Amino acid sequence: MRSDVEQQLNLIASGKAAHGDVLQYFLKMFAKKFAYFTKQIEAMDELFEATFSPLAATGRPLSKCGKCKRYMKYISLKPNRLHCATCDETYSLPLNGHIKLYKELRCPLDDFELVLYSTGSKGTGYPICPCCYNSPPFENFKKGMACNHCPHPTCPHSMVTNAVCPCPENESETDPCKGSLILDATSAPRWKLSCNECNIVSSFVDTVKNVIIQKNVCECGSVMLKVEFRENQNRKPASGCIMCDDEIEGLLATRFARKNVRARFGGRRRGRGGKKFDPKLRKLYADMR
Repeated sequence: MRSDVEQQLNLIASGKAAHGDVLQYFLKMFAKKFAYFTKQIEAMDELFEATFSPLAATGRPLSKCGKCKRYMKYISLKPNRLHCATCDETYSLPLNGHIKLYKELRCPLDDFELVLYSTGSKGTGYPICPCCYNSPPFENFKKGMACNHCPHPTCPHSMVTNAVCPCPENESETDPCKGSLILDATSAPRWKLSCNECNIVSSFVDTVKNVIIQKNVCECGSVMLKVEFRENQNRKPASGCIMCDDEIEGLLATRFARKNVRARFGGRRRGRGGKKFDPKLRKLYADMR
């Protein structure tokens, strides 16, 4: 850049360029470069810290890189991230939660080992592919795509596979939520549903042993669930929709909701009058199941 400036100064000195034009040109160039740099400053921090600071050396091996198949180190200090020393690449992770390896399972798209993000036993949790989280492989998806937002039609960890129904907050008149309730398979044996957009978490009661997403879809657009009870309950498995079936709804309790959300799912519209799934998602369900 200094060389370019000097060349333009020589043109001014020789009378081949106007001082004002050159000045405005470089002012605009530096302003654009400054704006770009400030937007990318987090990437610069991660790059320098992983390369020059002792953080990379103090991290602990956690999950395998999908490119070199070697272990990446988890650096827990903020901003927490995974660093692959072999590929010399750093992968950001969500903040304010716990990160651990998720059963050594791998993403079918890039072969990275999944990690599990959770906010505690009473909070939310979902798997994350480090590569997809930083570089989503689908169009119109921004950085930060976890498995509970992934539209992959067959992956057992994706949103399409585990979504049950629209978030009950979607009926809010002031600030409707556009998310979906996802069956959190990582929460077993304390099964729960978590919204992938807001902070609603709905847990099943202690008597529930297992929750299975079934192939059929209710007329309201929600996916049917099969609930199995613990042996000491002497109850037969129950199947139904949490939006329409009173027995299934009675097994759930909602917490961590915003103030304008009902304490339970009760009070919403039911059946054909209720909020339906996105038609694209419903078609994916039909094709998949």
